[in-house]
Amino acid sequence: MRPATAIQQPDVRRQELTFSFGRFQLVPRRQLLLLDGRAVKLGGRAFELLHLLVQRRGELVGKDELMAAAWPGTFLHDSNLKVNMWSLRRSLGDTQTEPAYIATVARRGYRFVADVQTSIGEIEEHPAQAEPIPSSPPPSRRGIFGREVEIADIARLLVDLRHLTLAGAGGIGKTTVAVAVAQANAARYRDGVCFVDLATIADPTLFGAAMVTALGIRGNPDNGLTAVLDYLRQRQMLLILDNCEHVLPAATMFAGRFLADISPSKLLATSREPLGTATEHVVRLGSLPAPGAGQAPTTEQAVEFPAVQLFVRRAAEWSDYEFVDDDYAAIASICRSLDGLPLAIELAAAQIRTFSPRELLDALDQNLSFRAPRAEGASPRHETLMATIDWSFRLLPFKEARLFALLSVFSDAFEAEDAIFVAGAAGLDLVDVVTGLGSLVAKSLLSAQSSGRGLRYRLLDSTRRYATDRRRADPACEQALNHHAQRILALFEQSENEWSWREPADWTQRYLWRIGDLRAALSWAFGEDGDALLGIRLTVAGITLWSETAILSEAQARLASALALAKTIECDDLLRAKLACALGWSLFYARKLSNENELAWLDAIAFARGAKDNDYQQRALVGFAFYLLQIGHIPRAIIYLEEATGLANRDRNLTSTSEADRALAWAQAFAGELSTSRTVLDRLAATHSLAEGRSRNDANEVYRFITVRFNLPFVAWMQGQPDTAARLARDAVDAADRSGQWVSQSNALGLAALPIALETGNLDALESYAERLRGNLERERISRWVPVERYFSACLRDLRGDPRAVDDIRAAIDELIECRFLMRIGSYLAVLARALLRQGRIQEAQRTIAEALDYQERQGERWCRSELVRVDASVLFHTGEPVRAEKRLQQALAEARSIGAKTFELRIAVDLAAHWMATGRRAKAARLLAPIHGDLTEGFEASDLVAASRLLAQLQAGS
Repeated sequence: MRPATAIQQPDVRRQELTFSFGRFQLVPRRQLLLLDGRAVKLGGRAFELLHLLVQRRGELVGKDELMAAAWPGTFLHDSNLKVNMWSLRRSLGDTQTEPAYIATVARRGYRFVADVQTSIGEIEEHPAQAEPIPSSPPPSRRGIFGREVEIADIARLLVDLRHLTLAGAGGIGKTTVAVAVAQANAARYRDGVCFVDLATIADPTLFGAAMVTALGIRGNPDNGLTAVLDYLRQRQMLLILDNCEHVLPAATMFAGRFLADISPSKLLATSREPLGTATEHVVRLGSLPAPGAGQAPTTEQAVEFPAVQLFVRRAAEWSDYEFVDDDYAAIASICRSLDGLPLAIELAAAQIRTFSPRELLDALDQNLSFRAPRAEGASPRHETLMATIDWSFRLLPFKEARLFALLSVFSDAFEAEDAIFVAGAAGLDLVDVVTGLGSLVAKSLLSAQSSGRGLRYRLLDSTRRYATDRRRADPACEQALNHHAQRILALFEQSENEWSWREPADWTQRYLWRIGDLRAALSWAFGEDGDALLGIRLTVAGITLWSETAILSEAQARLASALALAKTIECDDLLRAKLACALGWSLFYARKLSNENELAWLDAIAFARGAKDNDYQQRALVGFAFYLLQIGHIPRAIIYLEEATGLANRDRNLTSTSEADRALAWAQAFAGELSTSRTVLDRLAATHSLAEGRSRNDANEVYRFITVRFNLPFVAWMQGQPDTAARLARDAVDAADRSGQWVSQSNALGLAALPIALETGNLDALESYAERLRGNLERERISRWVPVERYFSACLRDLRGDPRAVDDIRAAIDELIECRFLMRIGSYLAVLARALLRQGRIQEAQRTIAEALDYQERQGERWCRSELVRVDASVLFHTGEPVRAEKRLQQALAEARSIGAKTFELRIAVDLAAHWMATGRRAKAARLLAPIHGDLTEGFEASDLVAASRLLAQLQAGS
């Protein structure tokens, strides 16, 4: 698992020339647009257009001037300008009928109409990101017509209902209405709105993965739907599932489980048919109202009808059309003939540059009158929509039509560069694509929106389905899916290279949105007509994304499948090693460590050796050793780690050397080699300091700072330095907190901060750290830490007097054993045995400490043997066997001294001295305890030293 985010930056401000209008500030030198002080995503061309308009506020700026500013030295069709201006307006939230910022001057250009103030002011160096205006997930298409009543009714219903489905034909506006409901009522949902577009997945088995990705759930849920329900149960949010008809059985199952669960969240689904749950509330969207055949209103009255209003607005956007009385009858008839379907009306309005309204009506009448017979079960409205799309397609020039068909390979949004690459499959060049994209947007066959880097394009669901049929019917498009997979491979191989230097948040923004196309490319590559080797390369290229975003459940399935195939075909050993390593790590974070995990690591080692790749040999050896440590095979782990450190030293790679050294030092500490381990860990702690930058390298340095400090405190505490241990653990926890590295913080909490707080008796720290671990598990659910958190929380309750806590300690330990997380299990059992003794449950304590000693012996965890023998002696005292108990304490004392475990030496000495004092050997007890106590230089508030000081005072007072 890789570190997640870089360190947060302080608030640095600089003097900048700024143009202010409304709630916006434009900062030209930094190409920055701010909304209420937060950065708005805006591409470079959109920025140049806005900058020129703002500079010339109030003036008409011609199309040629604007195109020269945004595309200097390039000839493009003016439809590209219109697309970018439309996207810019959406970024400004300027989509109402009367423009607030940018007005169109028919056939001439544009004018910036808002008041602008110019000033020199302080601007934050790294402003936070703002959502586009209007904020929605994603932004609505282009304004809403005639749905105000439905939007208000749905918002009202969602106050009391937990699940509502918007049902209706394709193109009726379900998505637009759902997003508008979320947009208008966002304040009701404390934890926000999440939009899941199910049209981007072709495989119903990916339903859970799609929701996990959209919600940003990190970690390794064994069941994606269960993880989603757990996530929603703790939040008050609106979940929008769009296009459920694609995966209706999966959506229905999820909705049923959601309704059976107790959750403050709400579910809003859109589908061509209801989901069919028992308590589903269905709202069916109807057509947009249009004038009746016998009505003859004035122009002003006509545009009050939403269907007419939509037609006129779309026609004006792309062709400078102006509505006049003479056009009323034709436009009203067009809207009626298209059944009031918003998408069909938009497609028709887009042709107003070619046809007058009367000609357009005649063309539509001719087209719609020859519709194919309706398929069984298909609605008349769906038939109308598909006929309108077909008519629009047949009006396209040849190259545009082919481009439209080719674009169906993208399952989600795409950029112009992606389309250019794929279009090469059918012989289209750059000019064909760039011009064609603008024209297709103008004809409402394609949507576009600003992404911060430029425009992203997207086919709507209905048009993508139609375009897919056209692509499959065109022999020239035969290689389109291969080109698409090659493009996605190139992008994700690029993402691997950029991972090391891009800021984590920037990297994620650049690549996570492409996961739908990665899934689609993998499905094709591993399909009947695909390319298996290309699929393996795609899987390897996707490892960084799955690791960085912690989408581990999906990663495991894809990696296991790709590795199994890679073993059967001609394939490079390094590719196999990469697959096996990634599979090993993904399984390592599963709820239960399995034999498959060991096999994956052994594969990784074998393939890396076969490839003679030192880097992957080291990764595989260290990864396998961590697995062995977790399942309690300490001596075997040391063998592999010694091989890894030898390779790293020969390779002279500082990063590899330090990682191998740290892992070996950790294993040596568990084996009882405390002095050797401490020397290495002290050196590494001095090497890795806290970086304060934003880059990935800085984040990695923080990661190494943290990881050393969840190993080092453990050793320092055993060596009698509890204050040093607590400080080092706290440093690691705080560094992870500042950098947002929640997995690393969980490691620091579970391996250092919590055990040290428990063992030193600092119950306030124990409570605080347990709460932080619980919070981390909500952010990023790493299964191994769930029972660990339960264990320490139960220990806290036990120490505060809850008699039921002991059974919860046992349950948490049993879960760790069942999941094969056996490292430190002997120590956990010793704590349980002590708790049982305090409750007088002697026989249970006896069985528990025997179990602990058995695990310790089998696993080679010598570090805790002296403590376990001490607890065994306590049990013997309780069973009335003081002679045997004293002998066991003597054995424990010798063991603690032999490995330098001063903390355990002190505990044993206190127990032995107390026994001697009770049996009349006060002087001998004082001679034992005084030098051990005097040798310690810190930890005077820790429970062990407090107990020792109290006993020593009693001994000295009575001497």
